[in-house]
Amino acid sequence: MRKILILCLLLALAALAWPVYVGVQVEKALREARTGHLGDVRFHHSVEGYERERYRARATTVLHIVGNGMDLQVHLEHRIRHRLLGAAVDTRVAPRQDAADLPPHWHAALTQAQPRADSWLGLGGGVSSRLATRPVQVAWIEEGAENEQPFLLEVAAGQGGLALSSERVVLSFDTDTLRLNLGGAGLHLDEFHYGLLLHPAPEESYGRLPDYDLGLGAARLSLQQYGQELLGADSLQMSAWQNSTVTELDSLLRVRAKEVRSADVELEGLDLHLNALRWHRPTVMDFIEARQDMASMQLDPQARAGLILGMVLDALQQMSPHDPRVQGGISVNSDPTKRLRAHLDLGLQGDAGRITTRPLEALDLDLDVEIGMALFEELETLASDPEALRTWLELGISDGWIEVGDGQLNSRLRLEEGRLLINDRDQTILLLGLVFALGQGMF
Repeated sequence: MRKILILCLLLALAALAWPVYVGVQVEKALREARTGHLGDVRFHHSVEGYERERYRARATTVLHIVGNGMDLQVHLEHRIRHRLLGAAVDTRVAPRQDAADLPPHWHAALTQAQPRADSWLGLGGGVSSRLATRPVQVAWIEEGAENEQPFLLEVAAGQGGLALSSERVVLSFDTDTLRLNLGGAGLHLDEFHYGLLLHPAPEESYGRLPDYDLGLGAARLSLQQYGQELLGADSLQMSAWQNSTVTELDSLLRVRAKEVRSADVELEGLDLHLNALRWHRPTVMDFIEARQDMASMQLDPQARAGLILGMVLDALQQMSPHDPRVQGGISVNSDPTKRLRAHLDLGLQGDAGRITTRPLEALDLDLDVEIGMALFEELETLASDPEALRTWLELGISDGWIEVGDGQLNSRLRLEEGRLLINDRDQTILLLGLVFALGQGMF
């Protein structure tokens, strides 16, 4: 009997102490400042105030966003309810925002959107949230703009999610309508969706170059100018990812669309991809940091261009021993007479000395292009100088650069060990002439 009473007493004490323990762990997790980057944009989240009770708590935090011309501070309010294995958190934008922290159009957008999140904060510090926003329609004029044409932003009600842990960050957002207009130009997206998965970099942090999986798309895209569609696409999907180790970085970009329209040309079944393989990650990181440092320098355009060129050449020298490659391809239209296909494989080989002393021998290039004659004729009618385009085609055929067969134009280009082959014919002299012309007498 005594053992049972002691056990009951221990359970009662644990029941009384557990909410306090949960509250302390939740407060500790929420008070931890978090910093991350999305491209050149830096996000920093920190706690301003925290009031904890036994079963609930209140907190105020600040989300600071800096980069790409933005310097915003968004104040958030959290109502926290302690549960057995974590806490339920109800988050809203604070009703009173400091006018100095937000430009007027951002303040108006936040006021209309009234973003809110219902979250679960686990004892281990992981957060998962459901996000929701109301419709937004704002107009503003950029400070210092030469013209007075306003930006117009319209976003329908949206919903999404956020999951944050030491292993990953997941962010998603969906909305039926997204419109951005400036004067006569406009970008319209219907049934827009966005998803991002971030992984820590090899340094085990979400720094400037984390690994990621990105997906976004729209049922319809329309790029307009004064009511006329310049570019349109249906069932547009874009995906990109990046995986890296301490020394190497691989990335991929792929764009697909059921149909693409531009002027009088319609293309179906677009599939475009671009891969960067075995890039030397430390060199890429150094280049990014040097480029950012240079952005703060007061340089004239010519000096800036020369400095960037020097940085690029130095980066190529450092990467060349690692056999970096760029691969790409495009495919549109199933009709052979209107088909466009191209494949690119470009790489560096050798050591750093080779790219400085014999740069042409350091390049390894394969390029195959196939275009249907009917599609070429459509493009010819849209060219600003159709006669010059036709002359270029006839010259290419006569010199053997372009082959014609079965209603298609084909060209194969190879560059290896400093020699250029076009459709299996040696055209190295053409390459040397081009190099000397671009060198502008430097050689």
